[in-house]
Amino acid sequence: MKNNILRAAGIILCIILLLGTFACKKQVIHYGDVDQDKTVEDLNIKGNILFTVDNSGFTEEMMSSVRAIAGAFMADYPDVKVNVEASSRSTFPNRISSGDIGDVFWCDENDTNNYHYNHNALMPLDGYLKPMNINMGDVYTGALDCGRYDGRLYMVPRNIGLSTLMYNADMLYEAGIDFDNTVATPWEDFKDICRRLTVIGDDGKAEKMGLAIRLWWDVVWQMFFRAYGGEWIDSINHKVTITDSAEVMRGIQEMYDGVMEGWLYPQQQNISGEVGTRISKIAPGDANFTQVAFQYNVSFSLMDSYGKTYEQYEVDWDFCPFPAFENHTVSAGATGYVVYNRTDNPDAAAALALYFLTENGQRAYHSQLGGDVPLLKSLAEDDFWKDKNELWRDKNFAAFVSYTDNTRPATAVAQCPYEVASVISNNNMMSLWDSVLSGRTDLQTAFGKLQQQANEKWSQLGG
Repeated sequence: MKNNILRAAGIILCIILLLGTFACKKQVIHYGDVDQDKTVEDLNIKGNILFTVDNSGFTEEMMSSVRAIAGAFMADYPDVKVNVEASSRSTFPNRISSGDIGDVFWCDENDTNNYHYNHNALMPLDGYLKPMNINMGDVYTGALDCGRYDGRLYMVPRNIGLSTLMYNADMLYEAGIDFDNTVATPWEDFKDICRRLTVIGDDGKAEKMGLAIRLWWDVVWQMFFRAYGGEWIDSINHKVTITDSAEVMRGIQEMYDGVMEGWLYPQQQNISGEVGTRISKIAPGDANFTQVAFQYNVSFSLMDSYGKTYEQYEVDWDFCPFPAFENHTVSAGATGYVVYNRTDNPDAAAALALYFLTENGQRAYHSQLGGDVPLLKSLAEDDFWKDKNELWRDKNFAAFVSYTDNTRPATAVAQCPYEVASVISNNNMMSLWDSVLSGRTDLQTAFGKLQQQANEKWSQLGG
């Protein structure tokens, strides 16, 4: 009896020790510190990797891109088994807390910021760049900056999303406008084109308009805020500087004047009064294909659906670079992949994430229908990412890789704390523009209040 009790106690103790060891293992945090004298052969790139993809907005074509890069990676690293899983990004916070998130998982700029600062869940990857022989001179910095925080790289971009426009070529032809889509048209010239293309009916309502953009979207407004050399944020002194800068306010005034003059259609705004009446004949929505000459190209991945809509209306269309202000900056966004800093296999996970910065990885990913724009300079002229639909072979794909030296991060959260970015969120900016364009407040008052709220929040964070 005594021996049985001792044996049972021993078994229980072993179980406790094993569980404790497992729990401790899952709590080990990896900081991405790698001996810079190591080579890729010195790294432990083997074992099983769980590759978690957000499926909340993904199509089967997009999933094929993920499977393609996973397959190419395993061909180059045969000692690694990559298991691809699809999961909604809404589940990621809970999965991070419980420790069952993928070793490598999908993020955008907002999620990267959140999981780094609020969850302490991400492993920095810059320490692996030299050992993995990543040619950083070949990578568009505008995409990389979307995943850098505190001077370190946390998100590896899968693509580069450069701000471009789509345009109705028939409207320009009918107006006798000879338009060059290979260059960024100077802003003053672009405004004149938009004015010529705008048609106001006898009832005072617009029937056609030159440009349609989302005034409230940080991807868009940052280009206007910087248009004349101003900066909306002082990252050194930790301040938002919108109304403090005459140059920033001049850019904002350009947005406002375009709407008030009648040639700029403010997408997704709920506007009352004179402006609301004037634009009431323009069909609502993100895109209008017959009434608007130029519109912001939301995503390369939407080219197929947008192109088919243009074709449905029998409209000739194409791409062009975003117009150039005096201070020419171009918003560049990116989504990508991060490494869970409690992974059991940090070297292999880092190698998979950084595979997106290699030619083999980019070719595998962007050759698929769900691919996007490669983020390597050396691949800009290749056809593998352009020829996925024969209907669009004649389009100006060069617009998607133009002016890359002028890129700045597309989202506010990549440049200020998450809490401050929440004050100047897209929703808050949309409400601000609703009030201004409806005549309920003026620009100086509205943006002064927004600046004050943002700086109050920043000061609460301790600087």
